[in-house]
Amino acid sequence: MLPLSDLLIWSLAGVLFGALISWIPGFHIFNIMALLVAVFGVGELMPVKAFPFFAIGAIVAYAYVSAISSVYFSVADESAVFLLFPTQRYLLLGRGHEAVLLYLIGAVAGTLFLVLGLLFIFPKVLPPIYQATSPYITYFLVAIVVFMFMSEWPKEGDRGRTPGERLWLAWRQILGGIFVFFLSGILGFIVMNTNLLPTTSAYTRLTPMFIGFFGMSWVILNILSNPPMLEQKTDDRVESSLYNTLKASFGGALGGTIAAVYPIITGGMGALVAGHMTSQRGDDAFIISQGVNRVIYYVGAFTLLFLPNLRLTRGAAAWLVSSIYTPKSYSEYLAAVGVVLLSAGISFLFTYYLSRFIARSFNVVHIKKLSYVVAVTLVVISYLLTGPMGLAVLFVSTAIGMMAAAFNTRRSYCLGGLILPVLISMTGHTGYFMSLLGLG
Repeated sequence: MLPLSDLLIWSLAGVLFGALISWIPGFHIFNIMALLVAVFGVGELMPVKAFPFFAIGAIVAYAYVSAISSVYFSVADESAVFLLFPTQRYLLLGRGHEAVLLYLIGAVAGTLFLVLGLLFIFPKVLPPIYQATSPYITYFLVAIVVFMFMSEWPKEGDRGRTPGERLWLAWRQILGGIFVFFLSGILGFIVMNTNLLPTTSAYTRLTPMFIGFFGMSWVILNILSNPPMLEQKTDDRVESSLYNTLKASFGGALGGTIAAVYPIITGGMGALVAGHMTSQRGDDAFIISQGVNRVIYYVGAFTLLFLPNLRLTRGAAAWLVSSIYTPKSYSEYLAAVGVVLLSAGISFLFTYYLSRFIARSFNVVHIKKLSYVVAVTLVVISYLLTGPMGLAVLFVSTAIGMMAAAFNTRRSYCLGGLILPVLISMTGHTGYFMSLLGLG
């Protein structure tokens, strides 16, 4: 194991690295880490044993600081205030800083849940539960996908002038979601099962696809919508209750744990299931639960790589790190728990003060100009990681991501790009679908 001084230096370097990039819309810590490894190489840049701790610092920072981009840089016209996500509604009411504070309350609760779980619960409870349930992961995935569609009730069915028009308005959002899911799935299947991208991009072949689904489409919508830059309050006060906070924290922890432990199930899918199980209500509860959920999902999933008697590899960062070095000792596991706490404290302060700064100067730098810079950067990242064909994948996946917005359906349906190919593989139908698409 690394000397304590080196461990602290590289962990803090990870926090600094993650904090500096995580507030920028469209940037994801997994993509930037992949670019770092591809361009510089870990052995040249830092000691191999230091990479897992650098990654923990960066991922914890992302789980906290990305609240800034979610709240301040995903805005829309004020006429859409009743259709938007809770964080966007807060922003359009000048309460963006309050939304960040609610998220931070959840993030701190998530960190405490995670650390207590890592120290006292996960080493004993997770291995037997995982071994007993992992054979049924295919059924879990199918059930969650079906539940995602079922949870969207038909909407706007009372606005049409004719029965046929009302039927179409009621179901177009759900049908749009199904269309986006299968379109994403076909793209993901082609990317995973063909030589479309170079073999040298083995660990990053999905990167341009996810940049397009969730990063580039978001940035382009910011450019097209030209959102208003409204004055924001900087008061350190939140409107919530202890009951809502505790209930949201429990629901967020449940969803984050499900997503962290089981493959393919993402934080959004876990939050959806847990939110219905705990019957969450209210914008404040939603934002708090997201803070809990994202910390446990991102940080918890990666930390499972350190768990001595389980050593699960969950998430792109864990796969990237484990391809270079896998922690082996219990002392490394305890050190990882300490790094989570230290990184969370620093990330909390960074997010808090950055939110106050952005709230004060929100109308100084327009989001449209920032989005142009980010869009160019995302194109460069995709090209460096996967070459010219990566740009083609980026273009198609961006179009699919924007379709989700056009249909006013969940962008999480783009996860079909990962879920559908995995389900096809798990059920042994990869060859059949290759033939069906004319690829084999």
